[in-house]
Amino acid sequence: MSTKNDSKAKPQTKSSPKAKPRTKPAKSKGGRSAGRSPAKSKAARAKPAKPQTNRAGSKRLRPGELDGLVIDYMRKSEDALPLGASAIAKAIDRSSGAVANCLERKANADDSPVRRAKDKPRAYDLKGEPAEKPS
Repeated sequence: MSTKNDSKAKPQTKSSPKAKPRTKPAKSKGGRSAGRSPAKSKAARAKPAKPQTNRAGSKRLRPGELDGLVIDYMRKSEDALPLGASAIAKAIDRSSGAVANCLERKANADDSPVRRAKDKPRAYDLKGEPAEKPS
């Protein structure tokens, strides 16, 4: 009569003979593309096309192009100066944060026609134009 605790019986193991042995992945010698198939590497190298419009749907501007738009608008509306960043941004259909950064950068530059007319709320004017006098 045999029992489960028989000393001659082989101990059961968790792995079965049909299971594949686990192997460690080969160590890569390269950077990001090491171990990728050639098809994936080519796809990873392809650059996506830059969008031609921003989220608002208007045309993307090139670097420095916003400066020209802001100064042109200020020159066209000299009778309404000084203007804040939000008023200019609404008129040219651009982000008020981007316009505010542009105005501040231009106001701090020596060769720029823009100057800060008021500190609170921030308003900007063209150099050579008298600032609006409080009544």
